[in-house]
Amino acid sequence: MDLLVVCLTGCMTDVDHIEAKRVNSLSPFGPAVMEEQGVGMKVEDFNRGVADGSLAGHVGFSESINMIADAIGWKVDKFEQQMSPIVTSVDRKSPFGFAAAGDVAGVNMTGQGYVDGQVKIDMIHPQQIEPEMEGTFTGDYITIKGTPEVNMSIKPEVDGGLGTIAMCVNMIPHVINADPGLKTMIDLPVPRAIMGDFRTFIKR
Repeated sequence: MDLLVVCLTGCMTDVDHIEAKRVNSLSPFGPAVMEEQGVGMKVEDFNRGVADGSLAGHVGFSESINMIADAIGWKVDKFEQQMSPIVTSVDRKSPFGFAAAGDVAGVNMTGQGYVDGQVKIDMIHPQQIEPEMEGTFTGDYITIKGTPEVNMSIKPEVDGGLGTIAMCVNMIPHVINADPGLKTMIDLPVPRAIMGDFRTFIKR
């Protein structure tokens, strides 16, 4: 929801507003993720967890928004984030999660980055178990208003688990080659699948 946004701005002469939306399924994930996202909770317990900070939801909106802004030369002067329950009207079951009708099947995370007092970056991330049971289909969507306008969609979603694993592994040579210090994804070469011998990508 961040680096791909940055890459897509490369073909634009100006950027007015960015929206990144990821609609994903939590069904492949294990018990820890079910707990973090509130799957199976009563709505009142979910809301209590949001209020007292014990419910994690998605972590990283602030970092993603600030990285996008840093990459294109914006300065974020305010960040906001919201969490709301996705309540199911039917029983839903995944390998490690269950949500009865009327309970929480996942969480809808939204975040905003303000630049000069205006919302310039919107992030939308509804995630739940078995979303198709109520007509929600997964996908990754980026809309960038500006010149020219850019609209991108990937359907279905990029698998979160496999995508994370692949990104970590494929970046190994670039991390090894990096200069000392704390780096973000905008400091490293463009990620790509490495089909050959990793050693050929490492500087001697």
